[in-house]
Amino acid sequence: MSGRIRTLLILIVPSLYLAATLLYSAHQAVWGVQVDPESAYTMNGLAAAAGYGSLKFDHPGTTTTLLVELIVRGWAVIARAEDIVAFGLEHYDAITWAARTGEALVLTGALLAGGLVVGRTTQSAIAAMLFQAGAFVHPDAFHFQTVLAPESLMAAIALFVMAIVIKAALDAHPPATNIGVGCGIIFALGFSTKYLYLPQGLLAVCLLRNRRAFVAAVITGAIGFVGFSLIFNPGTVTRGFGWLVQIATHKGNYGEGEPGFIDFGIFWSNMAEIVKAAPLVLGVYIAAAAVALAWCVKNRSWRDPNSLTLCAATLIYAAHLVATSKHYALHYMMAPWVLTGGVLVLVVVQLKRLAPAVPSTVLSLVAGGLCAAMSAATLIDARAAALHAFRANEIGARLSKAVAAAGPACANVSGMFVRAPENDMNHGWDMTVQLWGDQAMRERFSTAYANAFPARLLDHNTYTRVLKNNFRPYSYATLGADYPCIVVRSAVALEADNAIGLLALNPDHCVIEGIHVYTVGLACAKVRSSFLEQRGGEPGLGGAP
Repeated sequence: MSGRIRTLLILIVPSLYLAATLLYSAHQAVWGVQVDPESAYTMNGLAAAAGYGSLKFDHPGTTTTLLVELIVRGWAVIARAEDIVAFGLEHYDAITWAARTGEALVLTGALLAGGLVVGRTTQSAIAAMLFQAGAFVHPDAFHFQTVLAPESLMAAIALFVMAIVIKAALDAHPPATNIGVGCGIIFALGFSTKYLYLPQGLLAVCLLRNRRAFVAAVITGAIGFVGFSLIFNPGTVTRGFGWLVQIATHKGNYGEGEPGFIDFGIFWSNMAEIVKAAPLVLGVYIAAAAVALAWCVKNRSWRDPNSLTLCAATLIYAAHLVATSKHYALHYMMAPWVLTGGVLVLVVVQLKRLAPAVPSTVLSLVAGGLCAAMSAATLIDARAAALHAFRANEIGARLSKAVAAAGPACANVSGMFVRAPENDMNHGWDMTVQLWGDQAMRERFSTAYANAFPARLLDHNTYTRVLKNNFRPYSYATLGADYPCIVVRSAVALEADNAIGLLALNPDHCVIEGIHVYTVGLACAKVRSSFLEQRGGEPGLGGAP
């Protein structure tokens, strides 16, 4: 196969990924079901652009914050914004969209560049496309690659470094020292993006044929991570590792619950769910361990770089499986998931060495068929999820219009997860400025919001048990005195412990499409009727009161 044809084939998967992720993103409103965690990183990037530095260190998401900061700063310069905070709040959703697009372009670039590296190393376009299939390994992975979250850039970094690992493991010549330096820099960026990237450091075993390259990778990675963090996110070093210790020494999520490492009451069931979610991935890693062991036993040598790399990849998967089973969320498996295509390339190469009589075409077709089936299933599931999210977000947007139409003079209060287009900033505020900003910073943001928007931003926070008015603490008693009526939307039913004083006003209550609506000075039925009018009066759209 000529180099030109191989290059054209290698372009197919990145092009498909870019088209699919942009289409998927178009159906995921930034104020909708994915407001957590996107809003937190948008607000953190805005805070950094305003000169306060990064306020998040808990994942740590440094590269994600930096991406948003660059977008805000660049756009503000072009627009000649007088107040960057007000400018950022005014264009909050657009900034998130732009950051998503930036992430998509980075991951597409990683797929293309990595595919070219793998294609040239193996002299096979099929091998390159197997490597690229890691972007489509699971719907959860595809989702978090699309939205504004650290997992997206982590996936891009993991994919690109896997291409370098394949080159180092399969190349006839030992890896050069500059390859080790490059791997160290990439590791520093990956670890600065997500703490869960740490096990990827085991892939450095591919460099052991040149000890200088291996040492260079270790030293560059350590110094690079510390230096990058101290410049852009010092809290990663000064507070982040303490947070990790808190998580590791408590059985609950985010360092909560009783002391201990693992709650075995949920650990094994979580592990079963992870395996059930992606059985093909588990199969690939079992195959990786098997062929590596078979090669070492057959040749009585443990120094083969491909076998060492496959063993390291298996250990990475096992580490993530244990960590995720303890602290359950499927997308925490993203790092080993996106490596699946690259690991499969190494498995196929090792199988060819172990059984040279088996035609290479057969192995490639089997592996390619598995990847094609996996990718198709992921895209089908992603499409269904996108349409579901689109419908849910549409309900939230129409309910916002219904509230405004039913009570134009009312105080419009909304909470998290009701998919209110006007309220996505509050989650970002709670996760950044509220937690780590000082009072002067909070006042600056509150004043900037008031200058940018005529309507108050009223948030009923069932987590912090605080009612906020333009990010400032408020009370329903005062709100009742300010407005002739109040409309509150909540994702959960309000009781004494989470009503924040609303129930003292004896509100009316109804449920509209799963969203709890409370009204004071206005009949809840009027909001329901307005909602039905927004939907064209279709029957069955209102929930039971």
